[in-house]
Amino acid sequence: MSVAAVRDTRTLLLDTAMRLYAEGGLSLVSNRQVAQAAGQANNSAVAYHVGTKADLVAAICERLAEPVLARTAAMVADCRGSVRPRDHVASLVAPYVGHLATLGQPSWAARFAAQVSADPVYGPDLLWRGSTAAHAEAFVAMWAQAPVLPPEVVELRLQMMRLVVVHTCAEREATAARTGRPADWAAVESALVDAVTGLLTAPIG
Repeated sequence: MSVAAVRDTRTLLLDTAMRLYAEGGLSLVSNRQVAQAAGQANNSAVAYHVGTKADLVAAICERLAEPVLARTAAMVADCRGSVRPRDHVASLVAPYVGHLATLGQPSWAARFAAQVSADPVYGPDLLWRGSTAAHAEAFVAMWAQAPVLPPEVVELRLQMMRLVVVHTCAEREATAARTGRPADWAAVESALVDAVTGLLTAPIG
């Protein structure tokens, strides 16, 4: 098998696995099912081209994160020094939603991300484990615009921010798949940035 053919097969397996995981959940989909759905005669195709199931999930996460991280670095540089909380929130939210907008329809990335985020084995850290210095800078700049909050409140709000972004996008993607009408990702992005900014700046009652 040529290098190009190996690369194409690996890509096919990653694409197929993302779709199956997005639709059925990570725990219910085996590597054998991925290989069969990808039209591979060898049921060990995933092991040969990617590795274990954990390797497969991680490879999909890495491929999803790469363009998002690049967009984040550019946006963080653009808003450096801003005193507007929304700018720093946007530098963290918009790169993800903007990438989803490039995927066309049908797509499964948002639902895959939601499955990984909620999975007890993998969890949200796997999605962005390649986070860069730009992410760290954006988080520092974002929280510098927030009211002084107890650490436990900061932790809770971070969890809420992640959930609202990941699961809203997953639901928008699922609705698009069900109805055949593409998601309005620009509107989703704007609404999410507003919502997360509200979570960031809300005073303690």
